[in-house]
Amino acid sequence: MKRTVIKLGGSILINAELRQKLVAQIAELHRAGDELILVHGGGKQIAALLTKLGVESRFHDGLRITDAAARNVVQMVLAGQVGKDLVAELARVGINAASIAGGDGQSFLAEKMNAEDGTDLGFVGRIVKTNSTLIDAMLGAGVMPAVTCLAMGETDKEYYNVNGDQMAASVAAGCQAETLVFVTDVGGVLDGEGKQIAQLNRVGINELMASGVASGGMRPKLRACTEGLEVGVRRILIVGAAEENVLTRVLQNGEPLGTTIHAK
Repeated sequence: MKRTVIKLGGSILINAELRQKLVAQIAELHRAGDELILVHGGGKQIAALLTKLGVESRFHDGLRITDAAARNVVQMVLAGQVGKDLVAELARVGINAASIAGGDGQSFLAEKMNAEDGTDLGFVGRIVKTNSTLIDAMLGAGVMPAVTCLAMGETDKEYYNVNGDQMAASVAAGCQAETLVFVTDVGGVLDGEGKQIAQLNRVGINELMASGVASGGMRPKLRACTEGLEVGVRRILIVGAAEENVLTRVLQNGEPLGTTIHAK
């Protein structure tokens, strides 16, 4: 039985048509016997509520600067609205799912992290400890986990906002998934000329990062890919949500869509 982590970006989940198509494919893969763990973001939903509350959204090197007020909004949106809406969407196609955060069962514990240049990001964390007991039990009971990008501090027990791509890589490694799939609105990694790169490894990722070709949100995504490879994830796919039947094509049929990342 194949175990796969699928990361769904918040911008994709806002699009009702794309969301429904992806959920239908997830249901098809589930019924075919795949063990699927979903990881979801919610950046646009968070930004919308912060705007309504008059709280400025600030970013540094592709990561959200998260003070205590912003952290509370992140927690409300991700663990409350977005995760529960995804569970409801899955229920409509006959899939039993449950939304959890990293603190549930102390499954994913974090430490505070700063940006690469030392900038203080506030309540932003990186995963330092995983425990797959809860997720293994859910999968064994036929319940699909939908993991939100929040983790509990290992020592202070505060909640930390974790970059969605880094969270997905940690979930894949901690739950011994064979494959990690990032479903994006971009469709793959682009080179300096804006052309999609079909195959990529750690050397290629380092070159894209050092040259500055990888910018914005692609930088934490590629860092997450490198971290995932280092801790045993065998295959990482970055694919486009708008590609017709993209999940079933890459996971069932093995079609070479988007960008495939291997260690070597």
